Amino acid sequence: MNSRLSRRDLIRTASVLGGLAVIEACAPTGVPGTASSAPVAATATATPKPVLVKAAWVAQTSNQMVWPVAKEAGYFAKYGVDFDLNYINGSTTAVAAMLGGDISMMTAAGSAVVTAQAAGTDLVMIAGFVNTALFRVVAAPGITSIDQLKGKTVAVTRIGNADYFAWQTIVAKQGWKTTDLNYVAGNDEPGKLTLLKSGNAQAIAVSPPNNINAVQQGGGKEILDTGQYKEPEQQVGIVATRKYLTENRAAALGVVKASIEGIARWKKDKAFVQDVTKTYLKNNDPTFLDVGYTAYLDYFPEAPYPSEEGFAKVIEQVTTQNAKAKDLKTSQLMDRSFVKELEDSGFIKQVYGK
Repeated sequence: MNSRLSRRDLIRTASVLGGLAVIEACAPTGVPGTASSAPVAATATATPKPVLVKAAWVAQTSNQMVWPVAKEAGYFAKYGVDFDLNYINGSTTAVAAMLGGDISMMTAAGSAVVTAQAAGTDLVMIAGFVNTALFRVVAAPGITSIDQLKGKTVAVTRIGNADYFAWQTIVAKQGWKTTDLNYVAGNDEPGKLTLLKSGNAQAIAVSPPNNINAVQQGGGKEILDTGQYKEPEQQVGIVATRKYLTENRAAALGVVKASIEGIARWKKDKAFVQDVTKTYLKNNDPTFLDVGYTAYLDYFPEAPYPSEEGFAKVIEQVTTQNAKAKDLKTSQLMDRSFVKELEDSGFIKQVYGK
């Protein structure tokens, strides 16, 4: 037998082998009878990397607990947001941090937006959590009515913050002049309480549940709930620069979705909300937690649009401090398209099981 292959045999052999190679390459792997029958894992869809959003809450009170509730419930992660949430004392400081690039979003009162816009900074509110003036006035021992505060000193966090403007509403309702009250800054809620306890202020206006601290620790008496006025006033909501929202709409929409779920959780899970509040506000007093929870049940809206009426009121208030605010329009202070998109799509109904 001739062990040597002719040139024709070599070509024929190469052709056959090449054909087999093509067949093997084209055959699906894992199919019996092909060159490779090893199973192949199904192609997995890559999970998008969560978008980092640096955010801040700015006041030690329960109306700022929507984001902590949403974060602890995992709602931000659910909507693709890596939510880096921190506390910054006061909206003035938080606005500076935002302009410096340290944070991208915050929960703050409408007065922060109006003040920033009056100064030429394009901040807007995209969701409103509390659209009504809601403060409790606690006075020093011996003072039993608002009438007795005329000519007295009251403590606020800072001139121009939301609690300062709460007093402007009270002054207007009482028919007083703006000079009928004196103001001293306490910097934050504990600072206000210290001024009340020391006698350097005769009253403070606080958002619930800080009225409980003022009564229990300051020896004061609650003499007014401004909620009785039913006064539209844009309080806490989601705030960001228009530039950030334009460049990061998907992430911002995810934040609004998580916030809406946080509000829905608030309305149906008291124990969870109180546990979060206890951790973030560092207070486990049952009365404090109960007031902090119940005070906002009827105020947090299912569809959290910023309020045009509420912002109109805030424009009036801020104008007393900065005349440039008078020329602002409510439409330039808010972007209602985020909540509208979620309402029109049926997202909000779905969250509430409607």
